[in-house]
Amino acid sequence: MLTPLTEAAIFLVAVAGAGATSPEEVLPVIRELCGDLAGLIRAVGTREPRAYLTCVTGIGHRLWDRLGGEPRPAGLHEFREFTAPGRHAVSTPGDLLFHIRAARMDLCYELASQIMFRAGKALTVVDEVHGFRYFDNRDVIGFVDGTENPAGAAARRSVLIGDEDSEFAGGSYVIAQKYLHDLDGWIALPTEEQENIIGRYKLSDIEQSDDVKPSSAHNALTTILDADGEEVQIVRDNMAFGTPGRGEYGTYFIGYSRSPDPTEQMMQNMFIGSPEGNYDRLLDFSTAVTGGLFFVPSQPLLERLGDGPLDDSSAPAESDPAPAASGPGAADGPGGGSGSLEIGSMKGTSRDE
Repeated sequence: MLTPLTEAAIFLVAVAGAGATSPEEVLPVIRELCGDLAGLIRAVGTREPRAYLTCVTGIGHRLWDRLGGEPRPAGLHEFREFTAPGRHAVSTPGDLLFHIRAARMDLCYELASQIMFRAGKALTVVDEVHGFRYFDNRDVIGFVDGTENPAGAAARRSVLIGDEDSEFAGGSYVIAQKYLHDLDGWIALPTEEQENIIGRYKLSDIEQSDDVKPSSAHNALTTILDADGEEVQIVRDNMAFGTPGRGEYGTYFIGYSRSPDPTEQMMQNMFIGSPEGNYDRLLDFSTAVTGGLFFVPSQPLLERLGDGPLDDSSAPAESDPAPAASGPGAADGPGGGSGSLEIGSMKGTSRDE
């Protein structure tokens, strides 16, 4: 069930109805897309089975009310903003998130093109990011992006909704943020100062010991413990991106979890501080320019949404939720990480695992 790290990804965030001539046109088109998405992935993915094309689909809270009706996923709400002097985790529009990933960018591009062709004027893309694997899984700020993701059964426990919200079991939540980096300012810092901000050594990727690591280090603030002192984990699938000609360098943070709570706590610690004022110094060089929270339905539930709202008694009963697959690798919290998750999607190949 574990999926490998990929070389490329496209992140599409879209709003529903902005370009449609009539609101009545929108929902039928989106429903048809939900029902047909697995087929699109298979059709594109069979062109190169070894590229391992996948797509995860997330639904925002406003679209869910129109598309899914009642009941509603317990943790689905508007993205929480966090604001402090000089720092702001912004909330930006988004009804649908498509997280497309493969070993080759051409397959990601083709699937994104087919999705948008099928959607037509029913969807308007408000943010599109093409991500890439950067050398040995490093972010553009030079640190390895791939150390602390859970794997296997631990990953499934971390990301899959269970009996706590049984009607949506097998689904997940995803928080996505696009960060832009002041690369000139970051490069001007001595390596030791960079390491103290991240909480890891740059060359070896070894975590600093507790007697060296500052309490404001990125990986210190993004480590969340439960009431029993156990770490609460999420699965991250971050990607580097950039447009050197425009001086744009960044990280697309994307974190999956069975509840939005741990990721929101990470962001609160980063932007507000823990305690207040002890904030993540990486934010002196990284600015969040987008932010969205989405519910990721299981594959059967995504297909069921193609038939009508969940409270429609004429809709077919949902089959057992499809499991998610997650792969190893990620850095510590928003701003770093790689991995894989597969919910609300189907693989583009029949490759044996």
